[in-house]
Amino acid sequence: MQKQSVRRIYPDLPVQEKQPIVVSMDEPSGSTLAPRLKRAGLALSGAVRWGSESACASLLERRPAMMLLDLPTTEADSMARLVRAASLIAPVAVLRHEGVDAVAAFTGGAFDVIDRRAPAAELAWRIHADLRRCPPTPPPPAYATGTASQRLLFDVLARAQDPVCCHHLRLLLGTPCLPMTLRALRARIRRLLPTFADHALELVVDQQWGLATFRTGSARDPGTLPQCGEAVGRSPTSRYTRRDPL
Repeated sequence: MQKQSVRRIYPDLPVQEKQPIVVSMDEPSGSTLAPRLKRAGLALSGAVRWGSESACASLLERRPAMMLLDLPTTEADSMARLVRAASLIAPVAVLRHEGVDAVAAFTGGAFDVIDRRAPAAELAWRIHADLRRCPPTPPPPAYATGTASQRLLFDVLARAQDPVCCHHLRLLLGTPCLPMTLRALRARIRRLLPTFADHALELVVDQQWGLATFRTGSARDPGTLPQCGEAVGRSPTSRYTRRDPL
């Protein structure tokens, strides 16, 4: 007696309120991934290439609930750094290729690691489950002038709950192979200081051994910032903290 093949029927996905965006290292990979997920009932917000000005504009305009980081084979240290940088924008799920170290992705703070080769229905439901755990999409940034990458930099620093490492910003605004130079990053932040003051924010920088972290806080006197190089105290580890390192 010949066996009949049985096709598994998956239930339809619920109405989708949040949408992820695919970020790839080279050319946007959404051209192949998006149709697969769409047939399974999941829509993407788009697909962009890491470090491009158009990617910065898309991230600001679409405010994705989650980033799907589509990485080829990457060294563990590089993987962790990329995930940390991308997490400054939104929760990150890594689309795993063969050879990608899932442990490194989780070490960097990945929300999830998903096998890119999984069946479309499994991919869609896995991403849908991750989206349900994502926090609400933040409101649009208040800084509406300048280039997209400059507006994205302001948005990241103004919304950050924890100090932001300079190396993560350099990677976010550059490429994995060519991060933005520290000198260029400092120049960009210098141009943002009046905007921080306009929003009653002051930029606090903590420097130690060539590593700088940035955070914003309410200005003591709205509309003004402390003078360049003003010391605000020394921590128990004798780190020199100043409001404007530039």
